[in-house]
Formats: sequence, structure tokens, C-alpha cells
Amino acid sequence: MKKEMQKIIQFKNILLDKNNKSLTKQTLENSSYSFMTNLISKAGSLIFTIILARLILPELFGLYSLALSIILTIATFTDLGLSSTISKYLSESLARGKKGETEARSRLRFLLKIKLSLVFIVSLLIFLLAPIISTVVFHRVSLIMPLQIGAIYLFVMGLQSALSAVFYPLRKLKYTLYSEVIFQVLRIVLFVILIGIYKSVSNILISLVITMLASAVFYLFALIFINKHLLFGKIIPVERRKMTLFWGWTIILSSSLVLFGHIDTFMLGFFVEDSFIGYYSILLSLVASAAGFITFGGIFLPIFTQIKGEQLNRGFSKAIKYSAMLSIPAAVGLAFIILPLIRIIYGVDYAPLEFNFPMLVASVFLCLLVIEGPITAILNSLFMAKDRVKLPAILLIILTAINIVLNIAFIKIALPFGAQWALVGVSLATFLTRYLNLGILAYLSFKNFRLGLNKETFIMPAAAAVLMLVFLFLFNYIFKPAIIGSAIMIILAAAVYFINIYLLSSKWSQK
Repeated sequence: MKKEMQKIIQFKNILLDKNNKSLTKQTLENSSYSFMTNLISKAGSLIFTIILARLILPELFGLYSLALSIILTIATFTDLGLSSTISKYLSESLARGKKGETEARSRLRFLLKIKLSLVFIVSLLIFLLAPIISTVVFHRVSLIMPLQIGAIYLFVMGLQSALSAVFYPLRKLKYTLYSEVIFQVLRIVLFVILIGIYKSVSNILISLVITMLASAVFYLFALIFINKHLLFGKIIPVERRKMTLFWGWTIILSSSLVLFGHIDTFMLGFFVEDSFIGYYSILLSLVASAAGFITFGGIFLPIFTQIKGEQLNRGFSKAIKYSAMLSIPAAVGLAFIILPLIRIIYGVDYAPLEFNFPMLVASVFLCLLVIEGPITAILNSLFMAKDRVKLPAILLIILTAINIVLNIAFIKIALPFGAQWALVGVSLATFLTRYLNLGILAYLSFKNFRLGLNKETFIMPAAAAVLMLVFLFLFNYIFKPAIIGSAIMIILAAAVYFINIYLLSSKWSQK
């Protein structure tokens, strides 16, 4: 315990020392800003989703979820991996100090020019093809207007993501925090105003367009304020072929990641009613919120780019260790409370009691993704940083195809027993393919960089999480808590987990 306290005090001193410019301080500082950004993002998204679900019926929420899944998937093609490319190559240039300033500006101008051209073309195509996508592919006329507004959203989102990517290599993540606050507050206010005028999916998306534009404008002025030289000044020829090749493989990886994340919702859209898409989307949104708190892949891309050897080994090991320590209890705890939580927050309509068992099974599979997501993000950042993005990109293409096949097969097997069992089918397909992706990535990481996943990193958190789960069952059985009691139960469960981590680590170190 004394050793752990000394580490905490050391970290505190590093953060408070204004003269300390070390990589450790920058990592701790930016991790703090990233955590707070995630916290505000997920809290804001949760509040937004709660208000949305309370104000509209599951059918309309399902239509909104389907429209948003289509928009976010196509949004990948407006990003096309350029945000990661900007982050990596700016990190390389900025690491050279003043000597790399002109190169950084030249690289940024080249990449921004490509991105803005592509985002305009893709957005225009989506706007024009919205009637065909809505009526021919999904057989929903009501989807036309949301997709056309979504095309505008795509353009604004592409601009915002390009500008936000610059702040990672600059290590100025406090501005991403400020931008997130602006986005979340403005989104909720505008949504309440517009939905009060008329309840429609189109009005929901209009509120997103306006708030995303406000975020993009903030990033632009912040960049001019802290480093206008990145935007203005002379430029030099840059290695376009090298960047384009990296960007090309990042396109494939980014596109596959988003498709991989939304394919289950698409599959449900083909086979079941909108209300069941709404049930599944609520489950998925809570899982994504939990995973988002402990996912720091974007931070590690510029860091892994600049370090190597033993320093890389230590940094990678610590990233995996702390990710496992946080994600394992989060997954176990969320699986225990997710359905009661949905009924409290969103209402019984979003987790009907007659579908309790299949939704419980589906939620367990999905909650286990809280462990997989953050670790996969770290591994992807490692491959990007070391110019090996081709490997995870090809892997994800193969697994996306497997995921589609499994989704179709499991849904068709499940449908004769009721549409609610289709939720189990898609969640199982997602669970299997994503953990297969993680396992293969871990193997490739060890083979290429001698950086693998140590099973001992997961043993203690898993054992402590099991003991925490026993406590949750006992507390729930004895006290049958209501809302306040459930909050107390969660706090006590977290305390039980960390006490067990300490006791287990002490016994482990004595062996």
C-alpha cells in the first residue's frame, strides 16, 4: 500500500510541476483531459438519449437509430482515415521542434485539402442518393429527409474531425474538452427547442448539424490562437506517396471499424420491426458509453509514434494493465445492472418484461465488449504508429465478412422463436468476431513488435471482479434496493473490487 501511495504522490507532483515538460507529464495530463472529455461526452450523450427516448416512442427512436447508423457508417468515408494520418504525421514533424514546423504545415495543408474535397463529394452523393437508399434498400420513405439532413451533418462532421485531429499531436487536449462541453450543452438545448416545435427525426438531426458546426468553429479559432503557423506560412514539397499509402490502409481500417460497429444494427433493420432496433440500440449505447470512459487509443497514437525500445515496452504494458483493471469490473458490473438501469432511465417500454431473458443474454454478450474495445483501440494505435496499419486493416475486412455471415445465420436461426431472440443472435455474432479480432491482433503484435498481452495482467482484475459480482448478487438478494439503494450498491461494489485488487496484488507480490 505504501508503494502505491508513493506512486500516486509522484504522479501528483509531476502534474503540479509547471516546469516539467516530460513525456510522462504530458501523457498524464492529456489522459486526464481525455477522461474528462469522455466523461462529458458519455454523460451528455446519456442525458440526450434519455430525453430523446422519453419524448418519442420506440418506433421513432428505432428509425432515428437506423438513420444515425447509416450516417455514421458513411461518415467513415468522409473521414477516410485522414484524422489518424494527420495525427501520426504531424507528431513526426512536431517532434523535430522548429525544424519540423514547415514540414508539419505542409503535411497538414496537403491532408486538409484532400479531406475537404472528399467530404464534399461524399456528402453530395448521399444527399442525391437518399431517396434510393431509403426506398430501395431499406423500404422506408420516412428515411429520405433524415438522410438528406444527414448529408449536411456528414460535411460538418468531416470538417470538425479534421480540425480536432490536430490537437492530439499538439498535445493540447484541453481544447477537445472545451469543444465537447460546447457540443453537448448546445445539442441538448437545441434538441429540446426543436423537438418541442415538432417531433421528428429530421429536427433531431438539425440540432446535431448546428452543434457540430459550433464545435468546428471553436476548433478553428483555438488552432489559430495556439499555433497559427500550422495553418499560415510557406510550404514545401512533402512525401505524398508515403502519406497516401498510409492513408489508404487507414481508410480500410477506419471504414471496416465503423461498419464492424454498426453491421448488427443494419442486419436487424432488414429482419425485424423498428421497436426491436430501438431495444438493441439502447443496450448498445450504454455499452458504448461504458467503454468510452476507458478508451484512450487516440492518445497513444502520437505517443507510440515517438517512442521505441524499452520505453515503448513499458508504455504499452502500462496501457494494457490499467485498461484491464478498469474495463473488467466495468463490464461485469454493467452486465448486472443494465436492464434495471434501462427501465429506470428510459422506461419499461425499452426493456419489456416479456423479453427479459433474451435481452439479458444479449446484454451479457454486449457488456463483454467493454473489455475488448479499449484493448483493441490500444493495439490499433500501436500498428498505426509503427506503419503496420495494413495488418489490422486486412484482418478487419475478413472479420467484417465473417460478422455479416454470422449475423444473417444467427438471426435466421433465432427468428422462428420470436424477434426478441434476434437480439441474442446479433449480439453473439458481434461478440465472437470482435474477440477473434482482438486475439489475432494480440498475436500479430507479439510477432511484429514483441509486445503481447500478458495473461497475468487479466487474472487479478478478473478474480476481483468475480468477488464483486458475488457481492452484487448478495446485496441485491438481501436488500432488494430501489434507486437510491442501487446507487449505494454500485459504490460499495466498486469499493469491494478495489479492496480485492489490493489484497490479491499483495498476495501475488509475496509469491
